[in-house]
Amino acid sequence: MLFRILDPQTKANQFWRDFDRLNDELTRSILDSQFGSSSNFPPVNVYTKEDEALVTCLLPGMEADEIDINVKDNLLSIHGKKKAEELAEGTEVHRREIFNGEFHRTLELPFRVDQDHVLAKFTNGVLNIHLPRREEDKPKKVSIIAG
Repeated sequence: MLFRILDPQTKANQFWRDFDRLNDELTRSILDSQFGSSSNFPPVNVYTKEDEALVTCLLPGMEADEIDINVKDNLLSIHGKKKAEELAEGTEVHRREIFNGEFHRTLELPFRVDQDHVLAKFTNGVLNIHLPRREEDKPKKVSIIAG
């Protein structure tokens, strides 16, 4: 017969983690519906290698000239304004889930960026940003002297 030991402390910790997560989602949802902005828009993926970071950002329906990118030290800021679609007169909106309006997203990267060599490419609503690591921030191998 298999017995499972339940640790009440572990269950309580899991309960509070779940509670915090749900509370955060509810708060974000309420604020987003009231103020029309989300701290999680646009959605991004951030990948890092030893020498660079790659940020992929989804911005469907936008044009490259509607997006501003700024880099300072280890902070990447993406700012833009997505135009609302124009509706024909007499059209009533029953549900609106697609984001329209101004957004500002700032991401903290794990290293300082070489600002002179950042490359951004925008194709079919997908923004790809290559952010090379500053030379002075790259890890350096230390030689060991045998004594």
